[in-house]
Amino acid sequence: MLNIRVIVTRYGGPQVIDVIEEPLRKPEKGEIRVKVQATGVALADIMRREGKIPMSPIPPFTPGYDVIGIVDELGEDVQKYSVGDKVAVFFNGTGGYAAYVYAKEDEIVAAPAHIDAVKAVAVILNYVTAYQMLHRIAKVSEGERILIHGASGGVGTALLELGKLAKLEMYGTASLAKHHIVSQYGAMPIDYRNEDFVDVLRLRAPEGMDVVFDPIGGRNYERSMKTLSKNGRFIGYGYTSILQQGDPEDWAKDWENLAKKQTTEKGNSVYLYAISSLKKERLDWFQEDVRFLLSLLEEGKINPLISHCIPLREAAQAQELLGKSLSVGKVVLICE
Repeated sequence: MLNIRVIVTRYGGPQVIDVIEEPLRKPEKGEIRVKVQATGVALADIMRREGKIPMSPIPPFTPGYDVIGIVDELGEDVQKYSVGDKVAVFFNGTGGYAAYVYAKEDEIVAAPAHIDAVKAVAVILNYVTAYQMLHRIAKVSEGERILIHGASGGVGTALLELGKLAKLEMYGTASLAKHHIVSQYGAMPIDYRNEDFVDVLRLRAPEGMDVVFDPIGGRNYERSMKTLSKNGRFIGYGYTSILQQGDPEDWAKDWENLAKKQTTEKGNSVYLYAISSLKKERLDWFQEDVRFLLSLLEEGKINPLISHCIPLREAAQAQELLGKSLSVGKVVLICE
């Protein structure tokens, strides 16, 4: 049997996406082989491919954070899982774009047997990120006002849906063509291309935002902080502006400054969130949150927005859709 694996490589010029076929290997001691049903595509995959994330992997490497699949074979000393179990797998940015993946037990969480793999894969990265920022970090309360930048994206729509469940007053920046997505969750859309969100919120919510979620970075961080209420909290969790311009050193410097900041000049709390870092610190939270969110999916209480389902071999097209902002919600690669 062969494993199909997507890799980022370089042929004397820019880094490109390629597909290789290789023999399956036996899982090592303590390792589990998973037959992939669906794997997610993230903006961070593109940023790693372009070397725009500090310490990006050196090609060749396989991108991918999130996988839903079926346990195919067990290595020695694996006790918690059996062949045929459906599982969620989370990698720290490399490994997911493959027909079969190999993972340790602490990278795996059991998933309900009959859950839809395409919907479920959106939970692992996007919804866990949104849930942890809302409830582990910001500790939101019913009725609080939040601003979501990039509200039509994978994490943005997860924040909107979970924010609606938490009965929050929501505002979201998005291009005009995607305003209907923001509105369908009960949030007020703001056209980031033609409106100044600081001015709009000053008029619409003069009390200020209780929480701002900003994956944009750069100057947007500073402008977002201007919208905070007296007790507002700022959460930075990405740096997507670097896709258009900038240097990885800019991101590293801004994140370092944000990590040191802890509060704004007005005394508002500042947090820097990264799912991989928090998972390393609190594996129990990560596993608990994945299980909880998968249970919400199974019960029909959340319904992740899926933009495109694309065959694994066409991963380059999937990244292009995401990189050019042609998607809404989650882009998913499916295995034939």
